[in-house]
Amino acid sequence: MRTGRRRLAALAFAALPGLPVASLNVVTALVVTAAVVAAPGCARKHARGDLAPPAGAVAWDPLHDIIFDDHYTQTPLGLSGRAPGDVIDQRRLAQRLGFADIVALVTVDQVWSRGLHDSVPRQRVDVTIDRVLLGALPRGTRKDQVLGLRGGEDLPAGLTGRVMLMFVRWAPGDGPGYHHHLMPADDNVLAWVTAMVRHARSLGKLDAVEKPQKRRRGRSGGSGEAMKGDAPAESDAPERE
Repeated sequence: MRTGRRRLAALAFAALPGLPVASLNVVTALVVTAAVVAAPGCARKHARGDLAPPAGAVAWDPLHDIIFDDHYTQTPLGLSGRAPGDVIDQRRLAQRLGFADIVALVTVDQVWSRGLHDSVPRQRVDVTIDRVLLGALPRGTRKDQVLGLRGGEDLPAGLTGRVMLMFVRWAPGDGPGYHHHLMPADDNVLAWVTAMVRHARSLGKLDAVEKPQKRRRGRSGGSGEAMKGDAPAESDAPERE
């Protein structure tokens, strides 16, 4: 299941314009050698419709702490920048894309800085999930979600109303059951992400995370399927002039 995701991450590195070969080799090696070895923990109760991991989700691996840091990137990412900071951001974008269980476009509805949430002082953002680009939302997941953010500076009020990319990786038994990262969904990054996902999907590398799993027929005689994310077809990809 994870092999295709690692290949997507490696492919994403290769597709970044101007990435030095030496940097590509080092970072790709780190991605390919990452293994999921953690054991599942105790699950936390969720409110109805909260974003939560599906049954059978792989346990959280601390190797992903840096890229799914429960925080956000404030400034748009420069895909062609060669400054050290740009290169780091490009690497992390490729890693997030390669290891995410869910990639979605979300709209920030409200920002709560340093407030109390579940009796714990924490920053949070209320978002609406507009479109799933990769993966599938578990059945019954609401479009409106509350994301907790850890550390960092106070969230700017200017985030309200912005469309952002949300990368999610499941973490059963750890906090809300997932870790995430938000970043601005500017046109260039969105087009690049969509192209990478479309290419990986055409190779069949995303079947394990996007193909609905059928349930066994229950006593009532009904049957159901896990809700599939509204992943875009080729015609949904942003057109580039």
